[in-house]
This record gives sequence, C-alpha cells and structure tokens, in this order.
Amino acid sequence: MAFLTRAAVARTVAIVAFGLVMRAPARGHQPDDGEGAIKAAFLYNFTKFVDWPTAAFDTASGAFRVCALADEAFVRQLDATLRGETVRGRPIELERTDTVGTGRKCHLVFFAGSRTEPSSRLLPSLRRTSVLTVGEGPRFLAQGGAIAFIRENNRVRFDVNMLAIEEAGLSVSSKLLRVARHVARGTTR
Repeated sequence: MAFLTRAAVARTVAIVAFGLVMRAPARGHQPDDGEGAIKAAFLYNFTKFVDWPTAAFDTASGAFRVCALADEAFVRQLDATLRGETVRGRPIELERTDTVGTGRKCHLVFFAGSRTEPSSRLLPSLRRTSVLTVGEGPRFLAQGGAIAFIRENNRVRFDVNMLAIEEAGLSVSSKLLRVARHVARGTTR
C-alpha cells in the first residue's frame, strides 16, 4: 500500500464502491446475470451519479421519467429493476416509447442497439435538454449520445461523452467517470 499514490487509492476505492452498488439488486428482486439485467442495473445506478437541474422537473416532487426504446423483454427487465425505486426522493416512472416527441419529457432515455434508426432521429432533438441519453456501441457517442454501453472481454462496460453531458446541463460525479472505460471530450456534432 505504501507504493500506491493517493490518486491510485482513491480510484481503487471508487471502483470497488461502484462495483458494490452495481451488484446490489433492487429491493425485492432476484439477481440475474443476464446482459439485460446488468444494463438495467447500470441505468438505475447512473441516476445515483448524475445530477439534473431543478428546472428539468415539472414540480418539486415530480416523478423521474425513464424512457426506453427497446424490445419488450428488456423493458420488463428494466421495470423489474426500477419498480419501487426512487431518484433523490422522486418516484421513477418507466415508459416504453418509439416516438421522437416523447423523449423530451424524459430524464433518461435508453436506446437499445436494435434501435439505431430512432436514436439517429431523436438524439438531435434532445441536444441541450436535460435528458441523459444512453445507448449501445461507440457509434452512439459519435451521434451525440451521452453514455454508450460497450461489450469488452465479455463484460458490459460504458463510455461517456462529456460534451453531450455538459450540453444537457447535467453534472456527473467523478466516481462514475473513474469507472468508465473511456471518457470522451467533444464528440457531439
């Protein structure tokens, strides 16, 4: 331990803490090792490490809205993960959507990998709004998405696009950035 710098110790602690949070199943749920369950857990845990401006909510106690452009199986998995949970005291509402206009009323929008065409249409309309956009693959970040799931060595990891985060008026905890696979600066159009 004497050979580790303070930064190395802080990074290790952050990674372990984030890993523990990611492994904890939501209340009343059985752990599931499937990729969908892992991504659903990541989505919920992103809400713990990202701050939205007060103006992003309709009322002081308004719901936190998660929208998913995904197949029915993933939406069910996400619903099971989010059911009964809150984001900073706000109840979570989940909506499955395929429409461009719906995304603007969401706080977090997830685009499944099979939904690349809707993401390319919807992402430009979400720029400079308080919406955290999460998708799959490196192309998602190039299109202006904020967080992209990446499969690496048979594991689900994620990359972060800081320009998209900043344009959305969101702030991200350094703890989340430390466990990201890659943090890009300036990939939106």
